[in-house]
Amino acid sequence: MNRFKLFIVFLLAATSVAAQQKTYFVSPSGNDTADGLSVKTAWKTLDKINSTEFQPGDKILLESGKIWYGQLKLQGSGADCQPIIISSYGGEKRPIINIGKAEGAGILIDNQSWWHVENMEVTSYAAPELGVGRQGIVITASEEGKDFSNFVVRNCYVHDIWGQMGGNSEYSGYYSCGILVRVKALRNRFADPSYTPPTMNNVLIEGNRIERFDKCGIITWGPKNNVVVRKNYMDNLGGDGIFVNGPYRGLIEYNEIHRSCMRSGYLDLPGGDTWWPHTAACWIQNTEETIMQFNEVYDTGREPKNGDGFSYDFDFNCKRCIAQYNYSKNNHGFMLLMYNIFENVIRYNISENDRTHLIQMQGSLSKDRNIFYNNVFYIDYGTADLDFFRGSKENSIDDLGAYFYNNIFYATGQGRFRTVYTDGDPMVRFFDEVSKPNLPAGSIFRHNCYFGPWKNGLPEDPEALLADPIFSAPGTGGEGLCTLGGYQLMTGSPCVNTGIYIPFNGGRDFYGNAVKDGHPDFGAFEFLGSGAFANVAEEAARDKDAADASSVAWTKWMFPGELYVDNPKIVSIRLREALEDGITGFVTFENTKSAKPIKADISKLKDRSIIDLKVDSDKETLMGSRVRVSIRKGKFAEEWVISFAERPARRR
Repeated sequence: MNRFKLFIVFLLAATSVAAQQKTYFVSPSGNDTADGLSVKTAWKTLDKINSTEFQPGDKILLESGKIWYGQLKLQGSGADCQPIIISSYGGEKRPIINIGKAEGAGILIDNQSWWHVENMEVTSYAAPELGVGRQGIVITASEEGKDFSNFVVRNCYVHDIWGQMGGNSEYSGYYSCGILVRVKALRNRFADPSYTPPTMNNVLIEGNRIERFDKCGIITWGPKNNVVVRKNYMDNLGGDGIFVNGPYRGLIEYNEIHRSCMRSGYLDLPGGDTWWPHTAACWIQNTEETIMQFNEVYDTGREPKNGDGFSYDFDFNCKRCIAQYNYSKNNHGFMLLMYNIFENVIRYNISENDRTHLIQMQGSLSKDRNIFYNNVFYIDYGTADLDFFRGSKENSIDDLGAYFYNNIFYATGQGRFRTVYTDGDPMVRFFDEVSKPNLPAGSIFRHNCYFGPWKNGLPEDPEALLADPIFSAPGTGGEGLCTLGGYQLMTGSPCVNTGIYIPFNGGRDFYGNAVKDGHPDFGAFEFLGSGAFANVAEEAARDKDAADASSVAWTKWMFPGELYVDNPKIVSIRLREALEDGITGFVTFENTKSAKPIKADISKLKDRSIIDLKVDSDKETLMGSRVRVSIRKGKFAEEWVISFAERPARRR
């Protein structure tokens, strides 16, 4: 084919694609019998939009500032780089979708892909009704085995929608949400191995405003890759502000949350026990290497039954996530660490007058390995607890908590800190400020700066700096990250160049200054111009050791996801995740009735997420056996025993 003919083919193909991409206009003065392809021939109703299956590259533009009563249920999927866009035309005001007393979403996209929702307003103004859940903008995926991807919700305004705070319906509780993106697994894939749930990827929620809403602001529940929640503003929410569940390397940044959790935990909320009372402003769950950064949280509520009220929360199954460069002011706590989480980092944040349980830790110190470093905690009224929550008095306090390095605890005026062990539910909480863990000094607190009173004495920190850090203007934070210059250290501060090196420290402080001179400061500010220089080779070696130690600790944390008998001749160990590269060692089945153990070299496994041990024993012998695991990476090694317990056979 010559070049001219080839050019004609491409031109015709491009013309064909362009011809398929249509822009539809919708106006209250329009006519549904028209073609909708111009302002003069605009459609009129939401029903017309709902009855149309749109094609890749189509646009649906509603007239700016006009109101439609009802609900949008959009149909059709876009394609690669050809999203379907619903937005506005004719002015800066957003078109308004008013759902009135209706249940469910104002705008719904179900089992579709490649949609952009931009410049839309969703409201209701209807009074709350028991059993009626209401939502703003909702994207869901439920079709078995399908992947749904590429969604953008940008510059929308959702407000004055009073849904149901609790309940278990499709639209209540967490699903009563301003912006909800949700993967709906219709069956339990563990109970039914033949079931393949849907997946969802590539979600951007950016620049939206949510005000006066019950229950939640923004939730993504299930999307996995490329999940970003950025630059959203919310105020006056009954429950949670932002909740992100499930992503790998998700990003939650530059969001501003005012007055969340304002109605959860009421003593007299109708609806009985289905009202889940525990809510927080910004939190993540079931995530890996996800980052919360440059967020601002103010004035979070906490009614009596709400055991939470924190600005930020690393909830169940958060692995190696980071909270950095965030601001928290006048909340009922800065950070919650649940149990069953691993190596989450809280660094270079500023907390001003977060009282009650400033930090609550519920997990293992040695196994979960969570760390706070280079944060500033300022309090000038009330008591701010570092709360080691043990759940019940039967649980030991000897391996509970997180590590604290290079932080500044600053109490002044009528403010004070307290270290306390707690148990019980929110309504009957017991506070033990006398007990101490049976640990060497420095096991939890090491090399922190303390200024001001501690109600029950300072933590056992053998490298404590007891001094005024000499901030420029502490306690003067307003609204906005730019108002926090008062927590910069002044010349002559004892905190300058006296911190300890932390591997993989992110390379910058709260204010954007580089942290690389080998002598970090205490707190969230790195004083520049000190003339100190780093030992690059030494720091690289320490970073490598830290990475190796982390890999070994994570491998131990993964054993076992399951330990069970596939058949009477095979003992199977299924890990939570596949073994990381570089991990070596052995898994040994020690049979109590046999002198010869059965050993598997894990470095030779083809499938690094499951270990099968072929045994020649009867069931009784198997149940009396144990499994010994020994692993190594670099200079770090671990060995431990897994008690055997039979689990039902499972399909691969």
